[in-house]
Amino acid sequence: MKKLHSYLLAAFALLLSLNATSQQKNEDPVKLSFDLKVSELYTKYKTDGFVTYKGGNLDMQRNTEFPIFVDLVEGRWYQFCVVGDPEAKKIEMKLGLEGVGDFITDKFKPEVTNEHWTQFSFVCPRSGRYLLTFYERGPKKDMMGHVAILQRPVKTSQGTVTYSMR
Repeated sequence: MKKLHSYLLAAFALLLSLNATSQQKNEDPVKLSFDLKVSELYTKYKTDGFVTYKGGNLDMQRNTEFPIFVDLVEGRWYQFCVVGDPEAKKIEMKLGLEGVGDFITDKFKPEVTNEHWTQFSFVCPRSGRYLLTFYERGPKKDMMGHVAILQRPVKTSQGTVTYSMR
């Protein structure tokens, strides 16, 4: 009876390991690469003392600009991170203010640069509602995209101040 119990436990353990291995093989390597880069960027900036102001995955469509309006405060330091689909052929990101124009424009081809993300620091020169646009061209209709806007908290005599969305 004891041998039967041992055999059953061994068979059960083998079945569990085979199931776990098959699930790992079924994970999409493109999605995994995307998720790892998003996680890496958040970890990097959180370690450097930034807090999340706005961020999330986007339902991107190829060849369609995705607009995001964001209120920024003069003199505040923001860190922008944009992660595109690893299979994208072209990624473009712009940050601008109506009446002033674009402050930042970043266009790149992941197949040339071997990177599907961009990041930049921005000290806001003037308070207002800024337009961040994100564009991807690629082989599939639905594209993965993630935008993270982090901010450096300001320390004052009253305590630490961050600007949050309401």
